[in-house]
Amino acid sequence: MGKILGLVLELNPFHNGHYYFLKEAKKRVNPELTIAVISGNYTMRGDVSVIDKFTKTRLALAAGIDLVFELPFLSAINSADYFGYNAVKILSDLKITNLAFGVELDNPEKLFRMQELIEHDSFQEEIRNELSKGLSYPTAAYKALQKLTNDSEIIANFTLPNNTLAIQYLRALTELNKNVNVELIKRLANNYYDTELTGKISSATALRELLKKGEDIFAYVPDLGLSLEYLDQNKAEERMLILLKYLFALKDQAEFQYIWGVNEGIEKRIAGFIEKVSDYQSLVSNIQTKRYPQNKIKRLLLHILNNTKKEFEGRRLSYLRMLGSNQKGLEYINKLPRIIKSQIITSFKNQENNPLVDCELSATSIYGILAGRPELTMEEYKIPIIIGGNNDN
Repeated sequence: MGKILGLVLELNPFHNGHYYFLKEAKKRVNPELTIAVISGNYTMRGDVSVIDKFTKTRLALAAGIDLVFELPFLSAINSADYFGYNAVKILSDLKITNLAFGVELDNPEKLFRMQELIEHDSFQEEIRNELSKGLSYPTAAYKALQKLTNDSEIIANFTLPNNTLAIQYLRALTELNKNVNVELIKRLANNYYDTELTGKISSATALRELLKKGEDIFAYVPDLGLSLEYLDQNKAEERMLILLKYLFALKDQAEFQYIWGVNEGIEKRIAGFIEKVSDYQSLVSNIQTKRYPQNKIKRLLLHILNNTKKEFEGRRLSYLRMLGSNQKGLEYINKLPRIIKSQIITSFKNQENNPLVDCELSATSIYGILAGRPELTMEEYKIPIIIGGNNDN
């Protein structure tokens, strides 16, 4: 087997920008096989995905990816460093030779320089100083970087979303000591947070806003021959707020201290606002502080809903769970070393003693409630989605 291309995708939703990225990565690398790790029903920034992970798998396979593996809930609903490390760990275990990812700054030297800077002892010391002032980690890191370099391009690009993850992918490859070739694909036409449409390639943020308004996004997504049912984000947020209000009415505040991310009395702040707000976004906005920006708050609320135990916090957690494959992907799996094959999960049957699986099942159950699709939990017990042919497009 020649080149094996690895990708990390969220697909929230799968749009023309993702399709361009996939085709460009395959054109540059010319791999014999492409493997994607996808975050499932939720995103790193704490959002509920507008398409479920099984639909994402079918879309990925239809778009020309040969193997789809899952980034577990405990890995995906996490900060960029853990998200990036766990995703790369899965791909490296699957023996990729090339890793492609999107960036705002298409300059390998400066991205590697960013990686070097954040691993320096003085950077960590500066971060601790800034955190002691009550700042969030991203803001503290940005201020620490400004004290270590006067390169304006590095400073301007450091906190951009794709660059942030790119640095973590590079760090993971270095730590894992993997000889993997890196391919940087520059983001086209828009920025991650753009809420305005920018033509056929528009940001996922802008497309989610369209969906929230009940508008069609057909012109901005590839036609892969699949019928899609997007999440009703407004209803999902209504249901999320109801569940959270129920939990805070049911439990003593002290019980929340055992949940991932509940630190520094944040549970008291949530309790103070939760009965006063009428919508989920208002709850997030009211809770946020310098130390707790919105993305961190949204991840925290998901962990509260999922009852994620604090024992998992600050740990690198991943498994090899195959969500889907084509025939070429199955042939590749069969050629992997026995020790790797033995770790691959193809169904959640007989996985009763796996805490990561327990959390995943709980997260899917919650997603089913938020999406009004309780039957999704049963999908977890089925074998991976298999499609015919070799997906040579």
